[in-house]
Amino acid sequence: MLDLPSLVKSSGASLVHVKVQTNGEPEQGPTIEELDVNPNLRRNFLRLGVSRLYSYQGEVLKLWRGNENIMISSGTGTGKTEAFLLPALDAAAKGERTVLVYPTKALARDQLSRLLTLSEGVAEVGVFDGDTPEKERARLAQSPPQILLTNPDMIHVGLAMSPRFRSIITSADHFVFDEVHVYEGVFGSHLRALTERLRSFSSLHLIAASATVGKPDWTFKSLFGEEGKVVEGMRGRRGSVVHVMISAPNRWTTSALLVSQLVRRGLRTLVFTDSQQMVELVSKIASRLGVSIAVHRAGISAEERLRVEEGLRRGEVQGVASTPTLELGLDIGTLDAVIMAQNPPSFARYMQRAGRAGRREREGYSFVIMGDDPIDSYYLRDPERFYSRELSPLPVDPSNLEVVKVHVVAHLLARPGTSLPKLWVRAAKELVKIGVIKEFNGKFYPTSSSWSYISSSSLRSSGPSVHIIHRGRKIGTRELPLALMELFPGAIYMNAGKTYKVSSLDLSSRRAEVERIGEEIRYTRPLYDIDMVAFTELTRGKAFGLSSIYGEMMVKMTVVGYVLVDPLSQRKEPFGLDDPISYSYSTKGFIIQHPSIMGDPLGDMEAFHATEHSIISAARVVAGSSMTDLSGVSYPSGHVIVYDSAQGGSGVSELLFHRLEDAYSVAKDVLANCDCEDGCPKCVYSPYCGNNNKVLSRKKALRLMNFISSGVEVQQWDRWGRPLA
Repeated sequence: MLDLPSLVKSSGASLVHVKVQTNGEPEQGPTIEELDVNPNLRRNFLRLGVSRLYSYQGEVLKLWRGNENIMISSGTGTGKTEAFLLPALDAAAKGERTVLVYPTKALARDQLSRLLTLSEGVAEVGVFDGDTPEKERARLAQSPPQILLTNPDMIHVGLAMSPRFRSIITSADHFVFDEVHVYEGVFGSHLRALTERLRSFSSLHLIAASATVGKPDWTFKSLFGEEGKVVEGMRGRRGSVVHVMISAPNRWTTSALLVSQLVRRGLRTLVFTDSQQMVELVSKIASRLGVSIAVHRAGISAEERLRVEEGLRRGEVQGVASTPTLELGLDIGTLDAVIMAQNPPSFARYMQRAGRAGRREREGYSFVIMGDDPIDSYYLRDPERFYSRELSPLPVDPSNLEVVKVHVVAHLLARPGTSLPKLWVRAAKELVKIGVIKEFNGKFYPTSSSWSYISSSSLRSSGPSVHIIHRGRKIGTRELPLALMELFPGAIYMNAGKTYKVSSLDLSSRRAEVERIGEEIRYTRPLYDIDMVAFTELTRGKAFGLSSIYGEMMVKMTVVGYVLVDPLSQRKEPFGLDDPISYSYSTKGFIIQHPSIMGDPLGDMEAFHATEHSIISAARVVAGSSMTDLSGVSYPSGHVIVYDSAQGGSGVSELLFHRLEDAYSVAKDVLANCDCEDGCPKCVYSPYCGNNNKVLSRKKALRLMNFISSGVEVQQWDRWGRPLA
């Protein structure tokens, strides 16, 4: 075992907690020889060393044969994949066809080798995605295989534009969606709409699977709009993992130091961070320490990502910094350690990442680095609270109108003039106004603009994308509204080990021009104003004595400047923009009105603004949100607005809306236990605050929350005053 105290200390951090988790195996089920399946299928499983099923795998086979919808939930290394491959191949031997849908092309192709071994003499297997050559596509259309691997993006475009793909996919008997924990927020909303499109052709037999998902029955219904029988194997990964919680004032430097030391000790190590720019930053700092750390993230070329994956598999790459792109079950060989440079967005994501270390019967290490933010402080006081959490359900908003618009157009390209659900009709009427589709006698039809609308959309976002241009060549994209926060003039942008500075941003043409600069380690944070300019109520609620209203809203964001941050020295230098840039978009969120109890307007505003920050922070505990899933704005009138950062809504704010009292309780715990004078990064400061954490008071927010929790009814009045984001 590693000498953890000295390792952590030499990385500039403090060791907080160590937890050793060891799990055995799920309950045993029937032997392969006992199964009533194709003899070749029995032989193939035995050849792979699988001589006995787990009991939950046998249950999946039974339910599949009964044509039941199924939600499979079982930890890493406990046979989740075999749980659906066995019945899929059993069905194939009887002439039935199954579509295996993976979140990415890479993951689908990564599963191909194992599937070909298991299917030998049983079924034909094919892959149909964006990289499938034309000759192979024609062959698949002429003779559809019993097992087809694809991804949601291919289904989205293929249903709309390819009659032969449409024929293959809509005539399938079974659909399996693996790694469904990935489909949260906007991506989940897209999957729900995509399922509706598939269902318009024929009834669906649906199977979903995940190693880490909370409330699996609720998740299945949210993603697919139908009930599914839940089959659970074992929570947590098989084998042994050492969970290590550490605290560091500078998590990026600590991550780079820690991965460098582990790699020097011969441990194959993966660093996770949720920001593309922070991935680049960790890699740069590690290179300064003399250790080469590869980068794996969206936005770099597929060839570069594949090179990193192959290098890990072959043992040629020892250290990688990655966004959640390597969170999925890609075969990247045996990892010895995982470092999470920040507390992951949810406990499910933590478990998924921790499960990457120590596979194939080897002990693994999972490090999580806690910093100076409110929720990290909350868990640092009681680490067992961190490791004993329940898995949160996936936030999904099937009513995201921006998402529905994309699928309305795609559906009409395949089936013009067909009837649409009520929400889809609302989306269609908005699309008619901008000429993307047309209406005739109450029916809707595509236009010449429909295909360009689809081709510019993404299932990973709901907003339009900004193209990042360097010397006339596109080097990346970022979706709005996030693009406004990262690509304002003066912003530092990192891509594939190179550093750029944004020279201009034109939202009308969706274009950001960048120029190369020296190998900066500094990064930028925007300063911005937010205002809610329209609101439509959907439902009302109550939190203690406060009324809360959830609904659709239009928000206007204006970037007025930025802060240049040096992560090594922690120096922060503010700059203003000569020409502030604004962007308005629709989303969903809620309004809470707080009473004035401080006796002066400034004191009230300090309490309201700090309370807004505290509620958003608490959402990480009670709603499983990430630090950037939610945004907020406070008004001198006492109104606090919390909304989904994603255009159209993600479902996170709705989940928080229903758990507001829990959020206030967590927020009170954070504020009451902080030892600062009256506000700091451990309680009310936020790295995403639009005005650089001004007008904030921990003590006044705590006083306000104590008053609220007494249950006093708060009278209603109109919103007024200049807001603070």
